[in-house]
Amino acid sequence: MAGVDTPALDANVLIGHVLAIAPEQVVLRTDAELGHEDLRAIEAAAQRRARREPVAYITGCKAFRHLDISVTPDVLIPRPESELLVEVGLDLWDASPGSAMVDIGTGSGAIALALAEERPRRRMVGTDCSHAALRVAGGNARRLQFAERVEFRLGDGTAGMRLEDAVVVANLPYIPTAVLDTLEPEVVRWEPRLALDGGPDGLVVIRRVVAQVGRGLARAAAFEIGAGQSEAVVALLREAGFARTAMYRDLAGHPRVVAGTRVS
Repeated sequence: MAGVDTPALDANVLIGHVLAIAPEQVVLRTDAELGHEDLRAIEAAAQRRARREPVAYITGCKAFRHLDISVTPDVLIPRPESELLVEVGLDLWDASPGSAMVDIGTGSGAIALALAEERPRRRMVGTDCSHAALRVAGGNARRLQFAERVEFRLGDGTAGMRLEDAVVVANLPYIPTAVLDTLEPEVVRWEPRLALDGGPDGLVVIRRVVAQVGRGLARAAAFEIGAGQSEAVVALLREAGFARTAMYRDLAGHPRVVAGTRVS
């Protein structure tokens, strides 16, 4: 299917979406059970995938931890690797249960909503510089019935926010500009460049937000990172006043999250 790595899996997901059944149930259906409208919808979905449009944009949703998150091309598709940021954020929040939790660059709201879902007695704030992304995040909060506990705000990083003693998590653009155009078509053609492009070294946005978080006297902060960035982000956190730092690896063994905690 036009160079797609997982054509059979993608086909089952798309057919299942059209028929409103689980992908694993697709093999139990026969062509005779499909109506003309179903067949047309399946063909249209297949054509979109052949143009390398991501499956999540075609179906309009992506599973993330325990939630189904609605997505559009205005937001990044949540990745399994980002679930590690949620886990680190939960640990930091549990170590400081009275602290506010702030998700910077919230996009679809997946990380903020996952944190809220797993700590049901606490409130969250998510920020993003994109009006369109915040519309998606707000829609997810309402659909998942978290709107009373998760607030989404338009903002550039943490500008204008009170951060003293807060815990911050952030999945910001971290792909170097020169690398971005070498990635698979699903990323380059379809996902929002604003949420991907981290500048020449991939750290332009992270560097700015770490400085904001440091000046704001946040208690702790965790950042998702890309390849080869862990040492640089650890140094940034220490310069910002986070004396205790740690690096966390994803399931593939790659450094994926760097966290810093302020020592009282």
